[in-house]
Amino acid sequence: MSNILELRPGSGSDRSISDDYAKVTEIPRIPAEELSYNDFFWNCMQPNRPVILTSVADNWKCSSDWITNGRVDLDCLEAEIGNDPVPVANCSKVYFNSHEKSEIPFREYCQYWKTRKDSSEILYLKDWHLKAARPSYDYYNVPKYYASDWLNEYLIDTNKDDYRFVYIGPEGSWTPFHADVFSSFSWSTNIVGTKKWLLLPPGEEDKLKDSHNNDPFSISEELLDKHKVRYSTVIQQPSESIFVPSKWYHQVWNVTDTISVNHNWFNGCNIHVIWESLRKNHQNVVEEISDCKDMDNFNEHCQVMLKSVFGLDFNDFIDILEHVAKKRMSGEPNIMFDEYELNLCHKEYDLERITSILKDISCDASSKAVSRVESRCSKLLQLINEFEIK
Repeated sequence: MSNILELRPGSGSDRSISDDYAKVTEIPRIPAEELSYNDFFWNCMQPNRPVILTSVADNWKCSSDWITNGRVDLDCLEAEIGNDPVPVANCSKVYFNSHEKSEIPFREYCQYWKTRKDSSEILYLKDWHLKAARPSYDYYNVPKYYASDWLNEYLIDTNKDDYRFVYIGPEGSWTPFHADVFSSFSWSTNIVGTKKWLLLPPGEEDKLKDSHNNDPFSISEELLDKHKVRYSTVIQQPSESIFVPSKWYHQVWNVTDTISVNHNWFNGCNIHVIWESLRKNHQNVVEEISDCKDMDNFNEHCQVMLKSVFGLDFNDFIDILEHVAKKRMSGEPNIMFDEYELNLCHKEYDLERITSILKDISCDASSKAVSRVESRCSKLLQLINEFEIK
């Protein structure tokens, strides 16, 4: 029996992504059992405000199977995964604007874990698509607050790559300063161990850019204080889940040996942010190769480059909008992650947000130059306008 995501009409608005963040002085901690889905939707997701939810992973299978005496125990995972290849980042080596990455057999990583005190390298198993590799392995449950997830809904339904990850990192492993892919939301739930986060409200990262407009690779509280950057420090404990809103830059350290489950996602609350990031990245591509604008198929080449640097092009973005819109209009129950069902108000909200974005795309001059975009937007808008939700 699915749980209904009870969304009720709220007072949220399409405020600027950087509005009112001066009021954020401390990120609140709220017990998950005390926060309703509706309150999280309107008070956190819609206004793009971070929150820490406690006691989230208490009953997850991995919270017992992957832990012995409060410490990371990889034996259960090793029995499940065997010698499958897994992605590993070497926190001791920099490669361009990231850590050096490789793929190694999971058993090799487990061996490293057991003997790592003799190693000069800090290896961080991260961005591991464990759920996609083992769909029947039910080691966690998506918290209801994060269930409205257009990105993974589309990718899972169409059997494409997903943005659901497991991270396993020894004490001292870390993730460089960044904002999340596509300017998406993210959530990260600690299974075992402690993380330290530094989070910056949108726009504060500009105070750290160098003369070439590049972000720093790594930050510290001393650096942020020196540049008078507003930020929050979070010490995340086991079973706590942190909601990281769109465009909140952050850096994360594993204070102890740590395992976490993480998703990137977007939905109607931040879809305008995703579109704006896509549009700006397209503009950057066009400017970068502007000396080739007279070449044949210039606009198509720009879309290829856009997908390479951003991960989506315009038609990919419309694919997602179209998929979600048609599901909301299907008349069938919309079940998210095999567990949660959208109520009528939620479907209406999603269709309203898709309509708004389609209108923005249709009015955008750069979109009109891309093959099929304008016609696809027009057809989908007409379909939604003719639909009467019941």
